[in-house]
Amino acid sequence: MRRYGGLVAALAVGALCRFFDLTGQSLFIDEGFVFHVSALPVKELLNTIARVDFHPPLFYLATHYLMAWLHWPLPDYRYFTAAFSLLGIGAVWAIGRRFFGQLAGTIAAFALALQPALMEWDRLYRMYAVLASLAALSWWLLVRAADSTGKSRWLWWSLYGVCAVALPYVQYVGAFVVLSQGIYALTSLRRLWPALLWDVIAGVALLPWAWAIRLQFPNGGHVISMQSSEFSWPHVIRGTLAYGIPAAWVIRPEFDLWFSIVAVALLLVGVYVARASVVPFWLLPVVIHVIGSFALGKDLVIPRYLNAYVPALCVGFGALCSALVTSRYRVGAIALGAVWFGISLVSIPNMLFVPYYQFPDWYQVNALLVANEKKPDLIVLDQGAEYWVVHDYTGFRGHQIDGPALPSDLPNTIRWLSGYPQRRVWYIENQPEFTDAHRRVERYLSSTRPLIRGWRQNRIFNEDVVRIELFGPARRQTARKGS
Repeated sequence: MRRYGGLVAALAVGALCRFFDLTGQSLFIDEGFVFHVSALPVKELLNTIARVDFHPPLFYLATHYLMAWLHWPLPDYRYFTAAFSLLGIGAVWAIGRRFFGQLAGTIAAFALALQPALMEWDRLYRMYAVLASLAALSWWLLVRAADSTGKSRWLWWSLYGVCAVALPYVQYVGAFVVLSQGIYALTSLRRLWPALLWDVIAGVALLPWAWAIRLQFPNGGHVISMQSSEFSWPHVIRGTLAYGIPAAWVIRPEFDLWFSIVAVALLLVGVYVARASVVPFWLLPVVIHVIGSFALGKDLVIPRYLNAYVPALCVGFGALCSALVTSRYRVGAIALGAVWFGISLVSIPNMLFVPYYQFPDWYQVNALLVANEKKPDLIVLDQGAEYWVVHDYTGFRGHQIDGPALPSDLPNTIRWLSGYPQRRVWYIENQPEFTDAHRRVERYLSSTRPLIRGWRQNRIFNEDVVRIELFGPARRQTARKGS
């Protein structure tokens, strides 16, 4: 039991952080979209994903069948992704232990269990928790298969093959993971040739979905433009590794720079210490993301995409701390542990207990409407993805709702509003930059109707802020023009 004590402890800590009040928060807008699409018939689901989304279909198909079999309340499906994330902790422990010993594996497992950025997405029903853990699991299966002999060897290679084929279908970033494993196989082709074979099969298996990839490609990779004033490399690094950091730290202009310097230094030293392992190859796709972003003009360095490689950083961190502990520089291991786990101990309570550091609370928005609504009120959601979260809430039921999904929908929304000059209008805004970056709907309402009252749900990140404004009936002259 002592052999597995570190793993059990890390899994217990990771599970506590991920499962605590897991279903207590309202759905995130991306989760709402997942459940909306997954409820469609399979043929319509695939067509919708191909034409509206820019992700592969496997996660949506799995959700489709889970919903058909279980009929759970929607937040409860988070138990699947949160539980799957624990596989990543186990895989990191096994890889760290295999290459660097028991202590390194235990440190790596705890580093991942208490990694704030991964934890944030592990607590949502989205494909990113599956991607990160499946990537870690596939690397462990590759190593395990390479070490095996006899009949069991083919069992391990088959399990690796399942992961390799699944990864690009869970999220396209998974193809980079498979590519890096193929490059690793070339370093010892006589021993690792089955990995290369499976990686080729994974590429061929993606061909039936190529028609959809061609449709999706123009729309993908535009979360933040590489030329946008909001884009910065220090922000990308912090977003990949840390959520819940106190606002008083983040607003200091030098914080992101120094955080990035320390993080990159830790990455490079960890790669050097772990150079004889799979860690450098595991992290190789980060370079592909950076080069691809410039070559394609698309944002491929979105933090949640890069989270697939954070487990490798944890293995390198475990290797570095273990090496320092057994040297005369053991105080360095204490200092590194204090920094890594200190940030976690500060950030995780913020994420779990303080709404300011969390995603939007649509339950609170619903309560606001219930307390202030009138039956004829109109509701306009700017942008429309909010609809799939709130449309069944009591404060929204029975109201006419419009939610533009694309900028081209905005003229229709404005015409719709002008057709009801005598009704009050609730304007609810979250992430308008995707649909209405210039706030055309709000400007139209402000120019034609009096503002009765406004509310704001503050969050540390702008994309999580919700603004709510209640507008009265149109001014008399505007009503005459509209009629």
